[in-house]
Amino acid sequence: MSKYPDPEKVKMTFYPMVGSVEQQFQNLLDMLLWIDVNNAAPKQVYEQLRDKYQLSHYFARDIYTVLFVSSGLITTKGGQCYLTTMGKIVLETSSPFVLLEIFEKSFAGVVGFLEVLRSKPKIKSGELIGTWYGLVKERFPKMQNWSRKTLNNQSRHRIDWLRTMKFIEIENGLFSLTESGWRFVLQNPPELIAIQKHEIIEQEKQLRKSALGDFKPFETANKIYSLRQSFARDRAFRSIVTTQYEHYCAVCGIKLPVPRGAYLAEAAHIIPKHSEGSDDPRNGLCLCRNCHWVFDEGVITVNPNKLTVMVASYLQKTDANPSIRAITKYNGNEIRSVIDIKYSPSKIALEWHSDQIFLG
Repeated sequence: MSKYPDPEKVKMTFYPMVGSVEQQFQNLLDMLLWIDVNNAAPKQVYEQLRDKYQLSHYFARDIYTVLFVSSGLITTKGGQCYLTTMGKIVLETSSPFVLLEIFEKSFAGVVGFLEVLRSKPKIKSGELIGTWYGLVKERFPKMQNWSRKTLNNQSRHRIDWLRTMKFIEIENGLFSLTESGWRFVLQNPPELIAIQKHEIIEQEKQLRKSALGDFKPFETANKIYSLRQSFARDRAFRSIVTTQYEHYCAVCGIKLPVPRGAYLAEAAHIIPKHSEGSDDPRNGLCLCRNCHWVFDEGVITVNPNKLTVMVASYLQKTDANPSIRAITKYNGNEIRSVIDIKYSPSKIALEWHSDQIFLG
């Protein structure tokens, strides 16, 4: 029996890199560089960790299996270890910001501490952990069964990494954001990092349910969503609308995929969000980026009765250069149909767009 177990069978916990808080990020980069140069077997990685940092085999194994493999920084192929694309980006940029986003996807709730400290600067450890746990356990249901010991260990590892990356600091027993931490949360709201799949699915359920009833063109005045819920709801709206058109632009018919599985397909609100348009999927059209822009600007609309493209008259009277012809040629064409008729664009929404946005 091998003394080097399958990484999939090692219990998942957020192990930190070795060294002091000040050393951990650099030690991580050093190990990534060593792996990139040597393409060593897992056994050799364990031995390198054990010998360089005077670790037990147990701890070396867990750093390898959790910090490197489970975080997605390295992968194994043919018995050798290689850096993933994200691992190479971390190594090449030496960026704490990149590493933070990777950790949040793999080790739930890391950025939640930044979210807490943004609103509650200079707080003690117990209050920080308690507030953080109350915030993230609803987002990540598996956390709800954590024991006190697990909570303390997991939160301590996350806090140490945030200190390592110089996002938070501790002074006189009080935690607060560093200058770079403040800069990060102001530029990148923590609520929007690594929205979980189950959060999007929950919003999809609500939006699909709304499509079964009478169409409500505008958001209910007293309905309030958190920033994170709003972002998950946007993702859900896009998923439903673009899937209904099989990722084809409803106007020009383009369908352009990229290798990572994304498409040049956007979910356009017929009654725009800035006019309080609802997220009911019937208030949506799948459009490419160009058609989305001309639709939002009122250069085109969709006839509410015939579901045909209408191009603004001023454009039809303009000298027909190639750019203009690229739009006017769709005048009178039927838009693409949805897969399920119950998600067809609402006549009420299209009438509103024709009256309020279309340039006529």
